[in-house]
Amino acid sequence: MKKIFYIIINLSIMTFGSYSQDIALLDRDTVFQMPPVLVTATRAVERVTPVTFSDVPYEKIKSYYTYQDFPSFISDLPSMLHYSFNGNDIGYSFINLRGFDQRRLSIMINGIPQNDPEDHQVYWIDMPNLLGFTNNIQVQRGAGSMFYGPPAIGGSINIITTPINYKPEVSLSSTFGLQEFGGKEKILLNTKKLSVDVSSGIIDNSFLIYGNLSKITSDGYRNHSWVNLQNYFLGIIKYDEEMITRINIYGGPIEDAHAYVGIPKYYNNDKKLRLENYSYWEISGDTVSYSTPQKSNAIENFSQPHYELINEIKLKKNLILSNTLFYIQGDGFFDYDGDWVQYDPFATEWFRKYVGYDTLFGTDQKFVSLLLKGFVGNKQYGWLPRIDIEQINGKLTIGGEVRIHRSIHWGKIQNASELPNPFYDLDFRFYEYNGEKDMLSIYANQNHQLNKGTNLMLNLQLAYNRYGIRNEKFLNNQFDVKYFFINPRIGLNYNFNDNLNGYITLAYTSREPRLRNLYAAEDAWFGAVPEFEKKSDGSYDFKKPLAKPEHLLNIEIGGSYKFSNGRISTNLYFMDFKNELVKSGQIDVFGGSILINANKTRHLGIEIDGNYKIIKNLELIGNLTISKNRIISHKFFDDKDSVYRILDNNPIAGFPDILANLRIMYSLGNLSASLYGKYVGEFYTDNLKNPKNKVDAFDVYDFDFTYDFKNLYRINSVSLIVKVRNILNKLYLSYGEGNAFFPAAERNYQIGIKINY
Repeated sequence: MKKIFYIIINLSIMTFGSYSQDIALLDRDTVFQMPPVLVTATRAVERVTPVTFSDVPYEKIKSYYTYQDFPSFISDLPSMLHYSFNGNDIGYSFINLRGFDQRRLSIMINGIPQNDPEDHQVYWIDMPNLLGFTNNIQVQRGAGSMFYGPPAIGGSINIITTPINYKPEVSLSSTFGLQEFGGKEKILLNTKKLSVDVSSGIIDNSFLIYGNLSKITSDGYRNHSWVNLQNYFLGIIKYDEEMITRINIYGGPIEDAHAYVGIPKYYNNDKKLRLENYSYWEISGDTVSYSTPQKSNAIENFSQPHYELINEIKLKKNLILSNTLFYIQGDGFFDYDGDWVQYDPFATEWFRKYVGYDTLFGTDQKFVSLLLKGFVGNKQYGWLPRIDIEQINGKLTIGGEVRIHRSIHWGKIQNASELPNPFYDLDFRFYEYNGEKDMLSIYANQNHQLNKGTNLMLNLQLAYNRYGIRNEKFLNNQFDVKYFFINPRIGLNYNFNDNLNGYITLAYTSREPRLRNLYAAEDAWFGAVPEFEKKSDGSYDFKKPLAKPEHLLNIEIGGSYKFSNGRISTNLYFMDFKNELVKSGQIDVFGGSILINANKTRHLGIEIDGNYKIIKNLELIGNLTISKNRIISHKFFDDKDSVYRILDNNPIAGFPDILANLRIMYSLGNLSASLYGKYVGEFYTDNLKNPKNKVDAFDVYDFDFTYDFKNLYRINSVSLIVKVRNILNKLYLSYGEGNAFFPAAERNYQIGIKINY
């Protein structure tokens, strides 16, 4: 990171030095464009592509982004729901689209898949200030939204980085956050962000360099939920006569305190109790009978640099070859509370057998005040080739992906009241294994204009995935599980006239389960076993996993109408699943939901999205989703009560049936102000339809104000940003897992200033 820091500082000096020079750009708007590999290959086009989607342009990002996480920023889009562990949307934050969690979405940055290959999760915390160097966002809703990468179940999000500025510019920004704490009867300054952006402008008529450095610190909303996030981004673009090449390097070391366990539901209305951050708790009736606060030294430290090389060359007038090479490396640890080990018979026996309770401390003595360290090291590299063939009445795109992922996972005792002990090796690993995943696919996409108003889309993906476990310490479980999927999609868009269009899309998508669904090897030391059928001799048949791939049939029917003062879009969706992965109602040791296959499920919904200009400077923007999400047929054996539970016609956990967003925006010259409201209908946190395990419906309101001061002395502009979030100071729960819920922050304020030289 130091090298990148020096590069950006030198770039700043160079930019200031050349600021007064005039650069002849010769109407470069038509020459220097974002490479199509980033824009057209995976992006939908209005009135052409038969896909349900929403765009977030750079102007909106510039106006509304301060320091909030990516999920919070895009949560005003149709069918979006977000939540965060620590309550204030800085740190571990999550997106749900149509109720599908982000593991079921296909997330891409510059066309490069971002879902973790093993667990499908997207760790936004490892990409702090991502919106600070984002140019454009497109969210596509529905199945099979991307040609490659993780098959999209609920939808896809494609993020384009590097805001292009053809003139030299340096921007400095600082934002402060103040949080109300009713339980403490205080308003505290608990969040800070500092950032610098540098753009070289066009150098020698062919180069453009962009850099960003930032630091975000926050104490969080809940107790012991602080974060310390640093980021860097360096982008270089080389323009040639028939070729564009981009190099991007970004990432940042992060450190944070754990807040992954929710609170009992009844804590929510108590302004002191809703701040609690436990590592474990138990409830008896309506009272918490036992609880353990998170340890002050329970922290995480991680770094995940990204390296991208993106090239596009025009071979002929109608032939463009694109190649993307990338490498992502993630290394870090999480220290977490292990006091529960002494109460877990399986974990205690494991420690006796492999770690050495007996030889070190005697048969009756156990570890107390135990802090465990888990380490994860990930390496992923890939090649994404593509060729675009322009045709008289359309375009054919043929491409593929080759992605290789390797990982190492291990755990050890970081600290305990009995340590240090001369007879114990502090580096002894009580679990360790290597994870593998290979991802290969080829695809073809044909867009064909049948006539002036009709466009046909045909898309086919052939995908191969292989999971592997190697070198498992102690148990030596090793296996390979292979999947092969055929994912087709067909769609038709028809433009009735210049203002009205309609479309229909039919897609079939399959997706493999997570590696943890096959075997949670990092949990083997406290009882996890491979989830495979057993042979007659009691051994596992690693060719027959119990967890099944999801299969989805998705039909989308929609249309859009433009009128003089606005626009309205409406679409219907039908999503029919076999073996959908749904919440089991149980959580793992880190608060994550344990998923199971449901035999048959179905999601039906209508989405309405539009804007209306009431008067010249006053605009209304909003969207509404009404859906029905049900288990059609599924039963499971409840080990606790030794009975079969039939879940037919139960609501699916995590899926609200109503979502609505409304923004009233006023703009006049350099001033912009808006009032925003969001409504989320109630939804269950397990599939048993337990009335206690339910997030109640809530509505929340925010206020945004921006004013730009132009041409102040030698400064291009100074932007003042003021935000008030949760202006009515409502106490609400934003999400939940089983009987544990995550509280949203009380009223808070953001004040920022950005100076552009």
